[in-house]
Amino acid sequence: DEHYITYAEVRRGDVYLKLFNLDPSHLLRQMSKSFRSQILFSATLSPLSYYRDMIGAAEEDYSLTVSSPFQKEQWEVTVLPVSTRYHDREASLVPLTKALSQMVSKKGNYLVFFPSYLYLQNVYQAFTEYYPEIRTLMQDTGMSEQARESFLAAFSPDNDETLLGFAVLGGIFSEGVDLPGDRLNGVMVVGVGLPQLGLERNLLRQYFNARGKNGFDYAYVYPGMCKVLQAGGRLIRSETDTGIIVLADDRFLQSPYMHLLPEEWRDYLIRS
Repeated sequence: DEHYITYAEVRRGDVYLKLFNLDPSHLLRQMSKSFRSQILFSATLSPLSYYRDMIGAAEEDYSLTVSSPFQKEQWEVTVLPVSTRYHDREASLVPLTKALSQMVSKKGNYLVFFPSYLYLQNVYQAFTEYYPEIRTLMQDTGMSEQARESFLAAFSPDNDETLLGFAVLGGIFSEGVDLPGDRLNGVMVVGVGLPQLGLERNLLRQYFNARGKNGFDYAYVYPGMCKVLQAGGRLIRSETDTGIIVLADDRFLQSPYMHLLPEEWRDYLIRS
């Protein structure tokens, strides 16, 4: 039906035919009729109107936003107004390297998340060249379960030296990972997490534009910022945790990205 589109794509000489679901809300709404009630919850259901649309919520469905158990004083949030857009990434290597060195100047365990593995590799190479004395770890592609566990185990609360881990936004270490207390002292999120420009994202953009929504926000901004919130959420895991978070992108100072930040992050400083 109109919630799907069929498209063909040629990749490396092979032809792929795909039935692509543009909008799952219709089927989810039909499925929900089989149940007396459902409860859907997440720490990243923001903005709520977008998620209500995508999960097929009816107008009469009940929504509740619960305040965070954490205090804004637990975060020390700064924004580094550097462009991480694709064409500016080469120029961003030195500013990001310097900002990372400042973040890890106090002994502890730190993570930095990048929007792509290539970008991660480029900054990793620059950082380790300038600051070889800092112990670093890098997420690899196709890591085994043992390698993942070894990566996380390195973030020990009693490390004798500073540790900086390089990882990918939306990857295995940016969600569902719990490093409480001094296992993690700071996080840098590089970029606003926008998915790579591509056919499917542009089809979603056109679909939601045609329905009176902001197609770019639905296809790119909201999914991207969800990754940012998940990565930043690795830092504060209990009511006693404290830490540093650096948001490295000038778009965090602009709408709509600025308004999509959690309330606890909005009292930020701007790093020159």
